Amino acid sequence: MNPVLVALAAGTGIAGAALLYLASPQQAWRAAGPWPARARGWPGGLCLLISLLALLQLLSALAATFTWLTLLMLVWSLMPFLGAWRARNRKRTTR
Repeated sequence: MNPVLVALAAGTGIAGAALLYLASPQQAWRAAGPWPARARGWPGGLCLLISLLALLQLLSALAATFTWLTLLMLVWSLMPFLGAWRARNRKRTTR
C-alpha cells in the first residue's frame, strides 16, 4: 500500500464529509449557520470524489467502496456530537 494514497484518501474523505456536514442547515458547528447556498455541496463532493478515486487505486472496487462508506459513516456519526459539544462550550464562554 502506498502511504501517500492512504493519507490522501483518508484526509480528503474526512474533509469532504465535514464540508458536507457544514453545508447542512441543521449543523451546529458554525454559529453563523450553514454555508452560502451557491457553494454548499461542491467542495465536499469534490473531496469525496478524490477520496474514492484514491481508494480505488489502492483496493478492489468493492473493498474501496466499503471502506469509503465506512469512513463517511464514522465522520457523519461523530460530527453532530462534536457540534453539540462545541455549541455548549460556545454558550459557556459567552455567559
